[in-house]
Amino acid sequence: MSERTDQLKSLLQNGQIDRAIEIVQSVDDYHDGESNVFTVLGEEKSTPELVEAVLESFLSTKPDHAGGRMSGGGHGGWVHSLSHFTGILWERRMDKWIKKFNEVSLKGANELGDTNCSDRLVGDFGQYAKFDDDPAEFSLTFNNLRWMDWKYAAYSKARVEAGPFASEEEFLRWKLHRPETHIAFDFDAQTDLINIKGIRALVQKLQELGADTSEFNGLERSLLTRRLGELEEKLPAVTQDWERERLEKGIQKTRAALSSAQ
Repeated sequence: MSERTDQLKSLLQNGQIDRAIEIVQSVDDYHDGESNVFTVLGEEKSTPELVEAVLESFLSTKPDHAGGRMSGGGHGGWVHSLSHFTGILWERRMDKWIKKFNEVSLKGANELGDTNCSDRLVGDFGQYAKFDDDPAEFSLTFNNLRWMDWKYAAYSKARVEAGPFASEEEFLRWKLHRPETHIAFDFDAQTDLINIKGIRALVQKLQELGADTSEFNGLERSLLTRRLGELEEKLPAVTQDWERERLEKGIQKTRAALSSAQ
């Protein structure tokens, strides 16, 4: 923990908010700015004025040039630093700041040709957005995202394309009908498997809304059967022991899930 962080924590604990604001406003480096953001957002005694000040201060540290691929500096380095705490902003629904950071980040990505970590902001929208969130209001338009590689962001792409939904029910049904929604990386098997808990959570939310969910009967079994076939098809071509071990574990877990599928 740095001396600045210790000082900031001490000021917050002692209720010296005005002095804390002076501290967070004095940085000119985005690494220090990020550290301050985490300190302020993590302290219960932080006031709205201090939160505004620390986020405004971080915004002011954005370099006006592109960073080299290996340097980690410049605009892309700043976005990388920003992406470390955007999840917190989404969890707290700090929409004003999410929109502002997205606008600045994506404008820089396009004008400077430095898109480093900007895809994380797109992923945030896919992960956290509510049914009525309009991607365009968060600067997520395909014109702004011409550089985006959608290969590993199929769900986020579909969510941006879909735009806001008229209701929570419509959104949940849409998610359940999208196969990529139900894929999750399994760290034990080190491969993508079907997210049964996620499927059941979505169905349960629909049921809590009083909606008929009969059309999703058998969805788990269908997805698991398809995924099992995909994994088994890969097995004969695997030559490395570690690859085979992971793949066999994925197959084993998928078969086990299939035996209890709804």
